[in-house]
Parts: sequence; structure tokens; C-alpha cells
Amino acid sequence: MPSQGEVFHSNDDKATWSENKLSPLMKRIIDSDYASLEKLVAGSDIYPIGEIHGFLNHIIAAWRANELTPATLYTLLKFVYLYLEQPRIQISFKNRTSIPIGYFSSYLPSSAFLLHSYLKTLSFATALFPLDETERHLKEFIEKKGPPLVLFTIPQFLHTQPLRQLVPYLRDRKVKILIGGIAFVYDESLKREFPDCIFPHDLNELTLLLENSLKEDGG
Repeated sequence: MPSQGEVFHSNDDKATWSENKLSPLMKRIIDSDYASLEKLVAGSDIYPIGEIHGFLNHIIAAWRANELTPATLYTLLKFVYLYLEQPRIQISFKNRTSIPIGYFSSYLPSSAFLLHSYLKTLSFATALFPLDETERHLKEFIEKKGPPLVLFTIPQFLHTQPLRQLVPYLRDRKVKILIGGIAFVYDESLKREFPDCIFPHDLNELTLLLENSLKEDGG
């Protein structure tokens, strides 16, 4: 996970680690200075959502600078995900219908962790859908809620095949399809197999696309 192309990388990552109030927590996570990640989350202070957003930008910057191992990256992103899922963290979302994020892994990949948490810190409600065993839950959500778009993160080439099979269903329902993933970075020719889909260059472009979609859809 996330090389520059696998997750829609952010350009808003120029600040140093020391400028973020969560830096001591980051150091504890990197140093494995905790007995349980869940306990670390539960015992942490409550931070402004903007601080969490900045923390995610720092994580992205550190990964791009080769300062984190994949295991540390995964743990940092899982910490943020668990932190934001706590009932005590209150966010006022700007969209009534959650934005589906689909992935074809049997586990939650780092890119899905990042997309879900990054958008949540920008007040976008999102919903994660594992698609490795069934598409039923995603299709039920689309039929019931009618989201204007759906995001897919594709970290492996083998995930492009089930995506191909799902695309016609989404097109029939006029759902915009946004895709990111390392598979399309290593082989950009794959994009030609998804001609009506959108491939945001980075998280900033993704955010702008979502904002424009909300305006068109009326929220």
C-alpha cells in the first residue's frame, strides 16, 4: 500500500512531524510502546478533527519519504481509523448519504483505512464494503440509498477482474465510479478497460470531485 498512486496521495503534507500534537502518539506507535492499540486509542486525548487530518497528512508524507515500514504504516492508519470510530468523537457530516468505499480483499487494506479516515476528517460520511465474498451488501446499499458515486481501491491486479464485472451494474444505475490503486500505477493501460470511470490523481483532486458531486446532488 500506499505508494503515491495506490491511495490518492495528498499534496498537503509539507509540515514537519513536530508541528502536530499527535506526534508523541505517533512515536509510541512507531516504537511499539503500547500493550494494546485499542487501549491506546481509548486512553488518548480528544483532538480537534483538523489535528487528525494533519496527522494523516504527516503519515502520508513519511511513507512517501520511505520513513515508515509497511507494518508501521498499517498500524498508524489503523490507530486513526479506531480513534475516529469511537462514539465520543463527534463529526458533523456534510453528506446525507455515505460514500461507499469498496475493496476486494479479505482484510481491510491500508488504502481503505486511509480513504475512510481521510474523508471522515473532511466531514465526508463514508461506508466500507468488503467485496471479496459478495457484492450483495453494496448493491443493497445502492438500491436503498442511491449514492451518486462509489470509490474503489485496487491494490492488486487480480482485483481488476471483479471490478470489471461490477461496473456494468453501477453504470446502469448512473453511479459515478472513482478508482485508485497501485495496479493502475504500475500499468496505466488498465485504465482503458474502464473508460467511463474516474481516476483522481491525488486526495486533493478526489476531495474536489466529491465536493462538486455533493453540490450537483444537493448533498
